[in-house]
Amino acid sequence: MALRFVQIGDAHLGAALAGLPTAVADELREAARQALRDAFAKARELQVDLVLMPGDLFEINGVDPAAQVRFIYAQAERLEPTPVVIAPGNHDPYGPETPYAAINPPPNVVLFTAPELALVETRAGMVAGRAYVAGRRADEVDWAALAQPPAGCVLVLHASVLRAQDGRKHTETIVPVSPEALAQSGFAYSALGHYHDYREFARGPAGGPSYAAYAGCPQGLGWDEPGAKGYLIGELGDDGARLEFVTAASHVFQRKELTLPPEYAEDAPRRLETAIAALKGDLDSGDLLDLRVRGRWPELRRDELEAVAKDLAKRVWHMRAMDWGEVDFTPPLVERGKSEAVNRFLDNCDERTGEGGADGAAWELARYMGHRLLSGRALPDEVA
Repeated sequence: MALRFVQIGDAHLGAALAGLPTAVADELREAARQALRDAFAKARELQVDLVLMPGDLFEINGVDPAAQVRFIYAQAERLEPTPVVIAPGNHDPYGPETPYAAINPPPNVVLFTAPELALVETRAGMVAGRAYVAGRRADEVDWAALAQPPAGCVLVLHASVLRAQDGRKHTETIVPVSPEALAQSGFAYSALGHYHDYREFARGPAGGPSYAAYAGCPQGLGWDEPGAKGYLIGELGDDGARLEFVTAASHVFQRKELTLPPEYAEDAPRRLETAIAALKGDLDSGDLLDLRVRGRWPELRRDELEAVAKDLAKRVWHMRAMDWGEVDFTPPLVERGKSEAVNRFLDNCDERTGEGGADGAAWELARYMGHRLLSGRALPDEVA
């Protein structure tokens, strides 16, 4: 009979979130808690056999870590007698002075407390795991400690699977593990924590059963955690685990880029409207938006871009303050009539720009540089 489980990791409850406004940080911390409530509610609804929690469930240096542990235990207790297995990570390590040691877990919680691999028998079968221990150097996994895991045994592990970084804190490698070592470890499935994006490891083609996976974090908590976040529902059979990713985040961090059209092109306003419409189609009222605007735009029409930013800010829950540093605001067009040479130059640029192709683009750049020089501005970076 297949073993059914829910995998939840890297919630980072109580994270300080110092780089965000206070109200936004408070709401995100509550959203992270709500994501855990939802995941445990789904586990109760499905009557799963196990809940696997591979570490970084709270922040040891965050807001009231003891309260976060009590919250996690309260969710677990409502699931009795279903086992809830916790393998502490580097942000919620086990140690004599951490909340894990001070607060007694419910009877159905299995908490690993040693850095060595250990084996525990639960009502759902054998489960292995290890803890990240405060004050101890994080060594590689000693696979020999459990050279021959029992058939169907599940591993819960907070570690860095090499070549599986998710773009967040690539340099923060802890307990390095290779995909090959996991595949050959003898465990039926490994529930992994540490990286914040969902990632499966399968022996066969994509879409087949997996021997290991990161669920990622259930709620993004920073600009370096864009996209959908959630938890996993799994069914473990003889050939591996078949997984379903469930979105749990109330708020999604979105990093978007708006590339401005050629500023003096006749269809520039239409092209800008098209780009903005496409951008709006990807946004939701619960999102947090970091918008990067790049390109050149007339200095006298800067208010158009500022109006775009204000409109987008109304469409999302929170928008990061705009940084105009990557927009080259060009000076006003030089007027004709002041110099015959200037008139000829501008006429040539206008005529040749309309021809399109590489030559048209070159003349468009020539006109742009000419306007800068005639207005007393320096050459642009690409030709300076």
